[in-house]
Amino acid sequence: FIHTTTQTLTTTLSKIPGYGELANRRTLQVYNNSSTITIFLGGSDVTSDNGFPVPPKSYSPSFDASPQTVLYGLTSSSTAAIRVVEISDESAGR
Repeated sequence: FIHTTTQTLTTTLSKIPGYGELANRRTLQVYNNSSTITIFLGGSDVTSDNGFPVPPKSYSPSFDASPQTVLYGLTSSSTAAIRVVEISDESAGR
């Protein structure tokens, strides 16, 4: 099962995806849909100084991410629209 969603990131730390996660999730990938703002991904302590940068109009790497894996993101300024895709090994995903 593949689930896609949209989300907005700001300078405030946010869980990705914002709604939660798929049951039995296997993979997670983020697309930075912003035209000008870099997003930063990481754990609960991510900042724009230590986060994994994803430039505008770029994809993050695919993360092997179980349902227990929590990914966070933010921007250093302004807001950025992102798209998130999750892949589950269950036919319904939930």
